[in-house]
This record gives sequence, structure tokens and C-alpha cells, in this order.
Amino acid sequence: MTQWYIFHDLTDQEVLDIQKNLREIGAQHDMNGLILLASEGCNGTVAGTAEAIETIRAYLTEQFAAISFQDWTSDVRPFKRFKVDIRKEIVALKHEGILPSGNSKHISPKQFHEMIQREDVTVLDTRNAYETNIGTFENAIDPKLNSFHEFPNYVEQSNIPKDKPVLMYCTSGIRCEKASEEMAHQGYKEIYQLDGGITNYLKEYPEGKWNGECFVFDHRVALDSALLPSKRYSLCPKCGNPGDVKTACTACNAQCKLCADCLKQAPPACSKRCRHELTQNAFDKSGK
Repeated sequence: MTQWYIFHDLTDQEVLDIQKNLREIGAQHDMNGLILLASEGCNGTVAGTAEAIETIRAYLTEQFAAISFQDWTSDVRPFKRFKVDIRKEIVALKHEGILPSGNSKHISPKQFHEMIQREDVTVLDTRNAYETNIGTFENAIDPKLNSFHEFPNYVEQSNIPKDKPVLMYCTSGIRCEKASEEMAHQGYKEIYQLDGGITNYLKEYPEGKWNGECFVFDHRVALDSALLPSKRYSLCPKCGNPGDVKTACTACNAQCKLCADCLKQAPPACSKRCRHELTQNAFDKSGK
């Protein structure tokens, strides 16, 4: 597997050309993954054979000279298919004009590990609540976001001191690129971000200051501190968030894992099909 993001101005035609070429590479090498393209750059995670990964990395390096990658192996097929989608943003802050321009300082996992223990530093998690619920750094502030585009409003209403260092992080680093610009826009002066994100930190400090597991946006669901696919969590079949409550499907009796919130709301179902069957049965019994 390999993962990357890069902010780089692209014309509409360049976006279309890159999409076409990436789709061809994916099809030729039977890859799976998700790649997002926009006028602001490219963001993706893909999996395949060593030859396939080498091929797609070589192509992307030709297009984006400054691109860098994070690599790892997985016994789990992380995506069902290979998709290359065009979006308005490669990470959706929905605040026009907020693009990376160097207002934050990228720091290494070693520097982050040292700074996170300082009392004068505000440690800020920029991820969503369903991610922070299963893992976070010690003493980090959790904004409890439902979506990343809520971040600007959170910062505006927060009491985070503007005269102290802010140390932020996310899964791989991409959200911090825009989060740091947003904080600079709101008057914060000393902003640091963990280079390569949580996954990069865990490569160097598997027994460090991280507690829990790290949610990832694929079928591995989460990674433990050794960067291995989670044995605890599965995707909740109802909402898609991490679920760890073992139960039996009311329709087919198959074992499944749901999140605690969905388990409270309705009889457990292991799939959309079973959920539809339960809904239909309830409808038939009601006689309506």
C-alpha cells in the first residue's frame, strides 16, 4: 500500500488527464484504492502488487516532483474497487481561499514526541469525533467535530490561547495543512503540525504517547499501535463508524459488530439487506 497527498495547482484539463492515466494504471494492475483530484492537488491511498505500487508512484512523481509517500503492507484488501474521483477540494474544509502557504511548521515524530510533553503547548486533534472516540494523544484537545468543515467555527469559538504554541495532528497530515492555515487566518502565530500524521508517529513510537487505535478510511477500519489492522473494530453496518459491540443480526443471526449508538436505535442488522428485511417485516406486521 502507498498513501500520499500534495497541494499543487492544476488546470481542469490537467485534472482530467491525470484522472484518465491513473484509471488506466489501476485497471492494468488490478489495483484497489481511492484517489481524489481537484484544482488544488491530489490525495490518495492505493493497494496492489509491488510492481503496481512502483508504477503508480513513478507516474505521480513525474506529475508532482515534490510528492512524498507513506508505504506499508496489509493482509486485508483495503478497498473493494479502484476509484479516481474529481472533487472541489482534496480535503473538504469548505472555506474558500484557505490553502497551504507555509504558516505552520512541520515537525518530525521525535520533535512532536518531545513537544507534546511540554506544559506550555496546546495539543489539538483536527479529526472527527468518530475517529477521536477510538484513539487520541495524551492531553490532546478533542473538538468533537462531526465533519472537518466545522473546524473554522470551532476555532473561532474556542478558548485556545493565541499566544502559546499550538501542536496539531491528524491521520496523515493533510487536514493539518488546511487547519493550520485556518488558525493563522484567525490570528494564531506559532503553529506546528506532526509531519506525516499519526501513522508516521507510530512508526517511530509504537509505545509512545498515543492511546487507542487510529481510524483509517478503508476496510482495515483502524490501525493499532503497531500499524496492524484492527482486531477490535469493524465498520458499523448501519452508520459506517467504528463498531466494537458484538451482537447477532436479528434477521439472519450472523455475528456482527455495531457501534454503541446504532445498537440503541434499532434491532441489530448485519447489512443493508437485513436492515431492509427487518423494516419490511415491521411494516407488514403493522398492516400499513
